[in-house]
Amino acid sequence: MSSLFGTLSIALSGLRASQGELDVTSNNVANANTPGYSRQRAVLVQADPIIIGPLTFGSGVSLLKVESLRDSVLEVQIQQENQGQGQIDAFLTGMRQVEVMFTSSQSDIGAQFSKFFASLSELSTNPSDLSLRQGVLTAAGNLASTFNNIVTNLTLQRQNLDLSIVQDVQQVNALTTQIAGLNGQIQAAEDLGREASSFIDKRDVLIEKLSSLIDVSSIRSDNGIALTTSNGTPLVDGMRSYSLNTQVDASGVQHIYAENSDITSKLSSGAIAGVLMIRDQKIPDLLSDLDTLAAGFEEAVNAAQKAGYDLNGQPAGNLFTAPPAGGTGAAGAMSLFTNDPAAIAASSDGSAGSNGNVAGLLAVHDQLIAGGRTPSDFYSKMVFTVGNDVANAEAEAEASQLVLQQLQDQRGSISGVSLDEEAANLIQFQRAYEASARVISTINDVLDVTINLGRY
Repeated sequence: MSSLFGTLSIALSGLRASQGELDVTSNNVANANTPGYSRQRAVLVQADPIIIGPLTFGSGVSLLKVESLRDSVLEVQIQQENQGQGQIDAFLTGMRQVEVMFTSSQSDIGAQFSKFFASLSELSTNPSDLSLRQGVLTAAGNLASTFNNIVTNLTLQRQNLDLSIVQDVQQVNALTTQIAGLNGQIQAAEDLGREASSFIDKRDVLIEKLSSLIDVSSIRSDNGIALTTSNGTPLVDGMRSYSLNTQVDASGVQHIYAENSDITSKLSSGAIAGVLMIRDQKIPDLLSDLDTLAAGFEEAVNAAQKAGYDLNGQPAGNLFTAPPAGGTGAAGAMSLFTNDPAAIAASSDGSAGSNGNVAGLLAVHDQLIAGGRTPSDFYSKMVFTVGNDVANAEAEAEASQLVLQQLQDQRGSISGVSLDEEAANLIQFQRAYEASARVISTINDVLDVTINLGRY
């Protein structure tokens, strides 16, 4: 422009632009360690030029907007990976608690099997010794108690997982309510032409937390972001959130409902899905296998016991109580039928010194009593299955964590704050501010001279 006031206007625009850049940089530095914060950048544009005849004069600079640097596609990838990570972590945590019950210790079922058959071997050396007979009863009772305890512990863990599902659903509802509220704040800010980056960052953090609990699909709409589960169950639509609820079914476990629809079996990822997998699949399978093993063992031992005679020369009865019909509940109900050491059928001919039937009792060790396997082999298969589940989950968790970390690193390179870069920007913007201020000072001096020309 052809006047000093035009030059002053240009310098003022530079001053305002540099001030805006300094404000943005200052905010970036302040939020360098804020979770979910997306780095901001001031967008400057050249102001429309002034045309005077054949001449074109610049009119300064404008601060067009302050934008946040984020990659929406990358955010979706992180949310999806977060769902898988949440499921694996929940599954792994639960299975590690199960694994403790099936370790190769001196108190697990496998060890109790060994102690029971060892006590029978000792009895064969002196079948009329009451202390050795009592040793057999003690080992049998300990075996039954171990079955009972594991069933009790698995049942208790299933109840705890059930409670965890209720708490997770409550947390899902809290998050969807907050996300719907932020959708409203974002829309209100954008309708007024204001920057909504801080609200968007908060919403992204909440969606990431939500995705670790339940499988989430996001859809951008005119009302903001709409969230559904992978099977289409609505969670958030603009400023409206949809609550999930839990109800106890006929079997006594909590199911998850959206309105009146049971979506429990439709949840495919997130921590809730991992918990459901243990509660509804792994623990019931283990309880069923324990029942199969206990029932087969009781029936085999009782049959061998009835083939002999007790210390009084009478035909022997059961050693263990008969398992329930069909075997369901056998492990939890397993107990001794008799507490009399004289009732053990060591004799094969009715004489007190006979040990002929002990061999029949010992033969149970190698009988195919459950699933075409011996007692020890069947139990070993259970231990292997649990250990394999834990090992596979650990490997998946490690792989998923590496992928998630890589995605987060990529997001950090785009949205993260680099203090070194911000420090360099501060110097650059400071120099620009100082230069604009120097121009203003110079124009002020020139105007002062111009105004006072008549006095000279």
